[in-house]
Amino acid sequence: MSNAPESVAETGATDEVEQLVSGVAKMRLDLETLGLSSKGNKETLAKRLKKAQKIALTAADEANVKTSVTESDEQGPTVTPFDYYLFFDVEATCEEKDKRYPHEIIEFPVVLVEGKTFEIVDQYRSYVKPSINPILSEFCKKLTGITQESVDESPDFINMLNDFQTWMAKYSLFQEKSAIFVTDGPFDIRDFITQQCNHDNIPVPAYFFRWVDIKKAFARFYNGKPETIATMLDRLGMEFEGRAHSGLDDATNIYRIARHMYHKGYVFKKYSRHPMASVSVRKSRKER
Repeated sequence: MSNAPESVAETGATDEVEQLVSGVAKMRLDLETLGLSSKGNKETLAKRLKKAQKIALTAADEANVKTSVTESDEQGPTVTPFDYYLFFDVEATCEEKDKRYPHEIIEFPVVLVEGKTFEIVDQYRSYVKPSINPILSEFCKKLTGITQESVDESPDFINMLNDFQTWMAKYSLFQEKSAIFVTDGPFDIRDFITQQCNHDNIPVPAYFFRWVDIKKAFARFYNGKPETIATMLDRLGMEFEGRAHSGLDDATNIYRIARHMYHKGYVFKKYSRHPMASVSVRKSRKER
């Protein structure tokens, strides 16, 4: 092996290679820190990192304030678009392998979170007595953990809804204070709430006309596809706390996912609309 010194050209080429490797390694590290994929060539990594940085800058502009350390050395916006967030996940009557079963809500839980701190300030939970199929199936009891006694001793949906609205009034939700529901997909409001209101021949309350879909938010923030509560938690290095298919436990775990995203800089502002929202607007215009 020759011990002759490298030429200037050889040394320069080596420096360029080292700089390139160092740059790629840094981009990969930055992406991993953001919870994003670090796979791909230099151009792919650069595009992915640029997009992530653009999202972070947009969130900061919308907050219009400096971020502050909140927990675990993570940072999040101190301002959110809504005064309160209602993390929501209902449970309903069901029968195994029966897609045409007339589902009725039997658990109605809400975890109330203040927008300024993104901390839990209260929770509401009521079991609900079904009327179409008042006797719970064995499959339903096993899946949800809800007993027959619990629903038998509970109010029907309309009375529960009145009680819930009284509870919301304590915080002036959807009145002086802006608020929005956060759900795991569209099903809880678009399907279960709508079906229940149809069962009881009442209109869908306007406060259900929009909601944040945590599945879509998670997929958008982490450049992936919609996932289950369990897989979202797993991706964030967390485990499900409580009992799956307990409405309150599901709602609490949805909050844990959202809280992690909040502290990473995500701003919960994009929401889904209920099909009845546009119908209500058209009807209101005709009545003028």
